Amino acid sequence: MDVQALALELSSMLAMPEHELIRKGLLAFIEKEIRLAEWEIAQIRERYDVLSKESLYRAIQDGQVAGHPAWEDYIVWKNKDAYIARLRQMAERGWAMQRTEFVKTCTKY
Repeated sequence: MDVQALALELSSMLAMPEHELIRKGLLAFIEKEIRLAEWEIAQIRERYDVLSKESLYRAIQDGQVAGHPAWEDYIVWKNKDAYIARLRQMAERGWAMQRTEFVKTCTKY
């Protein structure tokens, strides 16, 4: 079964417009990706016993932690933060789409 047929069948079964099903699925995926990235950051925090990437940076600079693999973890942390920020922007757009559709629906009546 292809994706389009699956989406059509599921939207029919749930009595939900196909575009709404897809939007909700995308938002659920984005939220999962955010949770996974946050979990990875939590692992780095725990590994070095720091609360922020700036604290990790200072610990590396001050020699409190070995530079390797701490530098790689610092870079991963920075990249995960940027990834999370981008995902949150996408999620906001998805939620804004829902609000717009809700307003359109309400103004019909």
